[in-house]
Amino acid sequence: MTLRRLLPLLLGAVVLAPAADAATHGAYQVRRVDTAAYPTVHLLVRSTPGAPAPPVYENGARVTLTQRENLGQSKALVLAIDRSQSMRSAALSQAGAAADWLLQHKRPADEAAIVTFASSAVAQTGFSQATIDGDSALRTLSTDPVQGTALYDAVALSATELAHQPLAGRVLVLLTDGHDVGSASSFGGALRAARKAGVVVYTIALGNADDGVLRRLAKGTGGAFYTSPTSSSLAAVYRRIAQELDRTWRLAYVTSARPGDRISITVGPLGSASSTVSLPGRRSAPYRPWLPHVFRTRLGALIVALAAGLLLFGIAFATATRPRAVRIKRLVWQHTELAVPRPRTRSRGLPAIRPALAAIDRRFRTLPQWARVQRLVERAGLRMPAASVLATGAALAFVLSLFAAVAASSSFVIVVLFVLGLVAPFAVLQILASRRLRAFDAQLPDVLATMASSLRAGYGLRAALQTVVDEGAPPVSVELRRVLAEARLGRPLEEALISMCERLGWSDLLYVATAVEVQSQVGGSLAGVLGTVADTVRLRQQHRRRVRTLTATGRSSAIVLAILPFVFAGLLAVLDPSYMLPFLRSHAGHVLSVVCVISIAIGAALLNRIVNIKA
Repeated sequence: MTLRRLLPLLLGAVVLAPAADAATHGAYQVRRVDTAAYPTVHLLVRSTPGAPAPPVYENGARVTLTQRENLGQSKALVLAIDRSQSMRSAALSQAGAAADWLLQHKRPADEAAIVTFASSAVAQTGFSQATIDGDSALRTLSTDPVQGTALYDAVALSATELAHQPLAGRVLVLLTDGHDVGSASSFGGALRAARKAGVVVYTIALGNADDGVLRRLAKGTGGAFYTSPTSSSLAAVYRRIAQELDRTWRLAYVTSARPGDRISITVGPLGSASSTVSLPGRRSAPYRPWLPHVFRTRLGALIVALAAGLLLFGIAFATATRPRAVRIKRLVWQHTELAVPRPRTRSRGLPAIRPALAAIDRRFRTLPQWARVQRLVERAGLRMPAASVLATGAALAFVLSLFAAVAASSSFVIVVLFVLGLVAPFAVLQILASRRLRAFDAQLPDVLATMASSLRAGYGLRAALQTVVDEGAPPVSVELRRVLAEARLGRPLEEALISMCERLGWSDLLYVATAVEVQSQVGGSLAGVLGTVADTVRLRQQHRRRVRTLTATGRSSAIVLAILPFVFAGLLAVLDPSYMLPFLRSHAGHVLSVVCVISIAIGAALLNRIVNIKA
């Protein structure tokens, strides 16, 4: 091709390039932005004829679309026609013929249904790709003999039917010549139902219809409003709607913005149609680091790590280098000195509370749950009624929830702290009871050997128990002192020992109580029986310690796996509070938190059952 022929083509390209660029920039129009399904953002975009699916930009960055549907290519379509008494037979026949044209020219994959409304809204056909049922319903339209125009009910019914369709594109084309009369639904309810179902409503006002309502209905769903002065021009209106559907796109993407943020959405090339919206939810406060700048650098992290290491080393060194004389004196005091109770100083507020607690304890003493709480208190070695524990839990729960409310925390955090406050006293009692029972178990073989030696020396059983009380250390001396006190009050010694076994709930004590009871009934050498029981208990303890040693790794792994998620969540909350706030303040975050706690508890229980071997 010669230069003379190329020159006009080049000049034409230069002249047409700005026009093409301008046409591209004006090719798209944002009709509606829906953020109700956050973090998914739905867009309804109108394009010029023949324009492709537009790219979408959020705050200048292009996003990946998760949904791209052209309403003219794939949709679920409802044709709603007014057949009230204001629609004359000729107008109704022409309206049915015009709607039938749109039905016949739909895409083969489209699902279509017919809805008519007058005194009530009725679905004349179900959704189908075939047009025979819809064609028959549109050709046999007749006016309703009952007065009324259930316009809002027709919108609500169509939205309900469209909500169950799998197709992403959902369109309602509604024709009426009047205003709403006799609907059970309101305009707001009909509009909310259409928005919730993702329905795009195209409204047609025939004659003297209520233009304001139809305009608001179309604008609120991203559709369009059309007018037709006479029924003879309805065919042209339906053709315009078909062309409008061919250039309407339904787009969706997942935003990376946080709740409450304000984002700018651009459709098409940068500089084209754009819209600015605010995402639902409360905007989180900007993160302000509370550590000085030096500690947020690598050098600062190294300094903190060295300081923590030196602190741990100092604690370990101080523990290892404790004077031997101090350790010996402590051990000697534990095994020789008697625990002398310290005089208690009564507080001024306690006498006022004590009668109320005593009354509550007398009121609920017969309940089995109350008895279990009282037994837990006795097992922990404390002298207080069960009402004190419950009152402490209630007070702690109230204080924690009050602090959370003052700190403007979410209701979920307030409820969690309230439950923790109620449970905390029982957890403390359980820990104290476990420690006390372990100490009792460690002293039991020596106590049995001492009792056997006293019996061989000629003492009776009560004298042997009194020897242990005088020379032993708590908690064995405390429990046996109670046994002797009950025996002095007239209770049989065997029943007092059995009551101690039930109170403590320790399996090895049953051997002692059973041996004493059998000896009291059949006779024999109680010293030999107690010596045998002492050897049996010692062997059981050795076996139990061996099992705990073999399962130490598994138990440690179970503890670490159960605590690790909470530790990481606490670290994230301290290092970046704004990162955790959306999770703690949203309903989905609350549900996920509960599910995570339940799953962690189930996993910890399973791991505990795996590594826990009954001796």
